Amino acid sequence: MKFMQYNLSGKIVEQYSCDFDQLKANPIGEKVRVTMDNGKICVGFWDTFLGQCKVETAEISQYDLDEKTSKLRSSNSIVTFVPTSRIAKLEAILHSNPRLSTPVIKCWKTPI
Repeated sequence: MKFMQYNLSGKIVEQYSCDFDQLKANPIGEKVRVTMDNGKICVGFWDTFLGQCKVETAEISQYDLDEKTSKLRSSNSIVTFVPTSRIAKLEAILHSNPRLSTPVIKCWKTPI
């Protein structure tokens, strides 16, 4: 799996290849783009804590955000469950958790 982490301006601050269970960063709450081994892409916010146990399924949430104010409109979300064994690439944006009132992030180097 390839891991890439961006800052809020879109600059890559860290990237490396590893097995999912060797991931050094914990992108909890951050905006992510997950590319599966079949090319399918899932964009949302990482909702799975990476702790001591093996994670087999990750949760990616899409929140009900107001893009003009970067605030949550409601607590409603759509959750996508992703098998970690099928993740080919994980891209995360540091400090992009919408609960921190950061602006809606659109800094990916490649189109979504």
